[in-house]
Amino acid sequence: MQKNSFLQNFIHDFKTDKSTRWFTVRLVIFCVLYGVIFHFHPSITKTLFGYQIDNYDPYLVYLIYPMLVLFAIIRWDAIKEFGNYKNKWWDTLMFSIVALFTFLSPLRGIFIAYPKLPNEFVYHIPLFIGFIFLFYAIFNINFVHKFGNDLFKIVYTFIIFLIARVLIGKFWIYLSFIMLSVLGVVLPWFSANVHVDPSVLNVVFNDFNVNVGAPCSGVYSLVTFCLLFVVSVILLAQKNKLDYLKTGIALTAGLAIVFILNIVRVTIIILVGGLYSQEIAMNLFHEYLSAIFLIIIFVVYLYLVFPRIIKKT
Repeated sequence: MQKNSFLQNFIHDFKTDKSTRWFTVRLVIFCVLYGVIFHFHPSITKTLFGYQIDNYDPYLVYLIYPMLVLFAIIRWDAIKEFGNYKNKWWDTLMFSIVALFTFLSPLRGIFIAYPKLPNEFVYHIPLFIGFIFLFYAIFNINFVHKFGNDLFKIVYTFIIFLIARVLIGKFWIYLSFIMLSVLGVVLPWFSANVHVDPSVLNVVFNDFNVNVGAPCSGVYSLVTFCLLFVVSVILLAQKNKLDYLKTGIALTAGLAIVFILNIVRVTIIILVGGLYSQEIAMNLFHEYLSAIFLIIIFVVYLYLVFPRIIKKT
């Protein structure tokens, strides 16, 4: 008998199972509100309190989405078994008020006096506290208590990720040097008009001038992959025994693949910008290619790699 895919099982469960609909609807509501609040929060604080802190960092802002999807996929059977899906209106009201107060409070303005603090880690603390209360309001206390261990580990790992970004960000220059070495070999195959200057991390291909900075070095993609991998392993280890040798090999191989694909990404951007259109290269490929590669890698890991690191009983 052919085994149905997760998507086929989900569609069937959504049609027939009340808990599946309960979880899915609330997850969509939370994700939509999360994106809307992050988008409009700077203009709201500027209107109310006279200061504006730019929230837009796609790796920081939208990482919560794949983490929640991983949580849903890996813990799907337990989510379906969760039957206490009724929200008490006073709990929803109380947590909503606290979340709203946190979002609209002037607490973040205090950090403006300390510009040397790591922005993405400190400035967002009040905002993330608000999202925790918002999660309580949309789901309910019983759900959070049942899956609190999983959710706490996700939040804990995410905090470590934020700290790691600050620390590892200092080493991106070494990855850029490797990138420039590869580009110096590959780009001359396509044009003789190539100049690579490692001293200023600069590449000129025809009339397209590119600086290989931290985002292009691949350091953020590597840390992001590592975060998603660790979250997946933590969730899998809740109900399964893992082969840690295979897990280590899978992590190492994944990091190597991510770095190689990042070199491919930057090469494609430079080729498109130098041979066709600089606007398309920066607005299309530069913005989205990294996320597309990460999604492809993780779909492969979910369906092919993670099942193989689980010990068979």
